[in-house]
Amino acid sequence: MSKHKNQKRKFLYYVKNCIFLFIPKIFYRLKIKSIMSQQYDQKDIDLRVNYYIKIKNKFKVSSKSMTITELWNYQIFKFNNNLIKNKKIKKHTTYFFDLYTIFAYFTLEKKIDFKFGDIKEACQNPTIVKSRPIMDSQNSIIMKLNKIRHFNFVNDTTTFINKKNSAVWRGYAKNSERREYFIKNYYQVPLFNIGQHSPITDEPWSKSYMPIEEQLSYKFIFCLEGADTATSMKWIMSSNSACVMPKPKYETWFMEGPLQPDFHYIKINDDFSDAEEKIKYYSKHTDKALKIITNAQNYVDQFQNKKREKIISILVMNRYFSLSGQ
Repeated sequence: MSKHKNQKRKFLYYVKNCIFLFIPKIFYRLKIKSIMSQQYDQKDIDLRVNYYIKIKNKFKVSSKSMTITELWNYQIFKFNNNLIKNKKIKKHTTYFFDLYTIFAYFTLEKKIDFKFGDIKEACQNPTIVKSRPIMDSQNSIIMKLNKIRHFNFVNDTTTFINKKNSAVWRGYAKNSERREYFIKNYYQVPLFNIGQHSPITDEPWSKSYMPIEEQLSYKFIFCLEGADTATSMKWIMSSNSACVMPKPKYETWFMEGPLQPDFHYIKINDDFSDAEEKIKYYSKHTDKALKIITNAQNYVDQFQNKKREKIISILVMNRYFSLSGQ
């Protein structure tokens, strides 16, 4: 996706959600019955709800939990505070919008515990988050937050056979030891076109920005976790290129945990030592690469229906309230 298209997409997202803020809450609660009456495969929906909220026992919200009104006031305070201190205004605003649009379907007295941002550690108390460690994450309840950044799919019209027979990666490497190690140690491999596009430095692995459209001209695209999960995973797995990555350690609404190595993606070692060998293998065994791409696209399909996604989000939130005695 070009920078211009991405900016337009974000602009429309902010306009739409700002309008939603001023819709009376009663409208949401009147609409919830019609939303929940839609017919879908209940078994698949239950599986996903159970995955996002793994808690089985009753619990109580903490003293820091917020109602939807308190959440609104909290966000306004943060906005004004950032404005005064000349900080980035948009920070965590998308988290607020995405949480608010589901929270609004429930009565005003209900409360939630939540954490915005890239969460890499397990939560001590039941808490709504965007991301969590795949292991030991019982109290981390996943909601579809910051989706404008994380849920970006593509319509790739170039077949795998007609793409460049090499692997590509562009990204932000600062504050990610894994990404820094990767580019510093493998940027000279002829089969790889990899580099950091931000921050720009004089290092030989510092390269210019490459839009998604151009990256899609390669048969293989590296997918590397950064602060938590890899944002690029969704659009790569929806494309006709093969996703190449180590086994994920963090997960979001995309449910990275159940992804199967060498079935949904081409698995490489954590130190990338077998990356070149794996890409050479799948370059020769095109049928196996195509099978992985098909499996990845089939996995992505379950996240494409917006109405179904909303139902699942509401059910996750509803179970949170039920288990917390609300």
